[in-house]
Amino acid sequence: MAGKRNKNKEVVEGGPAGPGVPDARVGRQNALLMAIIRVFSEGAGCASEEELAQLCLETAEKLTGSPYGFMGELNDQGHFDTTTLSKSGWHACKLPREEAVMLLKNMPNRGINRIGLNEGKSWIVNDPASHPEAVARPDGHPPITSFLGVPLFFLGGVTGMIALASKESGYTKADQQDIEALSTAFVEMLNRRRAEKRINELNAELNLHVQEIEAANKELEAFSYSVSHDLRAPLRHISGFVELLNKRDLAGLDEKSRHYLQVISSASQQMGVLIDDLLSFSRMGRSELMKTEVPLASLVEEIVRNLAEETRGRDIAWDIAPLPVVEGDPAMLRLVMVNLISNALKFTRSRARTEIGIGAANDRPEETLVFIRDNGVGFDMKYVDKLFGLFQRLHSTDEFEGTGVGLANVQRIIRRHGGRVWAEGAVDHGATFWFSLPRRKER
Repeated sequence: MAGKRNKNKEVVEGGPAGPGVPDARVGRQNALLMAIIRVFSEGAGCASEEELAQLCLETAEKLTGSPYGFMGELNDQGHFDTTTLSKSGWHACKLPREEAVMLLKNMPNRGINRIGLNEGKSWIVNDPASHPEAVARPDGHPPITSFLGVPLFFLGGVTGMIALASKESGYTKADQQDIEALSTAFVEMLNRRRAEKRINELNAELNLHVQEIEAANKELEAFSYSVSHDLRAPLRHISGFVELLNKRDLAGLDEKSRHYLQVISSASQQMGVLIDDLLSFSRMGRSELMKTEVPLASLVEEIVRNLAEETRGRDIAWDIAPLPVVEGDPAMLRLVMVNLISNALKFTRSRARTEIGIGAANDRPEETLVFIRDNGVGFDMKYVDKLFGLFQRLHSTDEFEGTGVGLANVQRIIRRHGGRVWAEGAVDHGATFWFSLPRRKER
């Protein structure tokens, strides 16, 4: 047992250099690990990309024992757009700042700095003065006695480089491997910051758009409400005076004059309906959703029963499939179904036999689809985008009555429930209106 303990002790304390000598590789790996941890931990608190780059350069200099270093990002023209010289590098540089910046930007095209960039491989030059790629340096340039260049990679391509210079003993393969690992951590941290910045910018833009839309909706609702109320007073006057005229002896009026009075009366009544619909549309945007379980089957049954008197004498074939229980505002969903079923009845009035189908598709895990299908006059699909617009009509009032507000209300209600609405049809071949509702959560 004692022999085993001694042997294990030698393995722990010893290494390739012999018993009792600390393993240099373990120490180097620990230093690299601490360097990477520093980039990630302190990098998260950096106020700018420049500060993050300085942190990485300072860490790389300490890790390799380099007096100074620089970092650059390549643009499409092969120059450095973003360059960072380490603090110690700026201290050693005696060139004017502007001249030094221009020199840095052109470094990918000069001397030993470009050797590994085209090939995308790290490179070491420990004799830069005698290297065939070396170029003359201007006065004030920091002395370069050794050089290590490591490309920066992102999405499989070279995006820049990190370089260290003038390590007294020259650079080794181990130095190269350490900086390659560190550069990966830096690129990851840099792109994470850029992604977060872009996300924050997009969120700010989205919030701004949401605020603008909300403000526009409030202005529209206020305008609609105000106009609707302001229109009621003159409309009441028109209707009232027409009614008074109709009560008088109209024998002195010719047939054309009596027709004019009838047109005025009819128009004022239609205007009253339009104002009511406009007010309803305005209120729909302000009403609070009172969500609960809504059994569509009983809702549709009630609506069809209430429409029986209106449809008396018509040959109507109802095909109502089993309907699910959905989650929503009962009053609002009732208005949706009333509008869609009433439309189906209206646009099938010219048919000898009206056929209306109501059903649901429950094959989607995230939403329930409901449809109302008819065999009416249908519509041209190239105008489908107009169907749900406020005051948009595809048929004249002479053919079919209406104000063009009903389907706009349907769309507003369904959207407020988090669903969507659309239609399919063909001229003289009927139409199908669909809407979706998010599936109710199991309680």
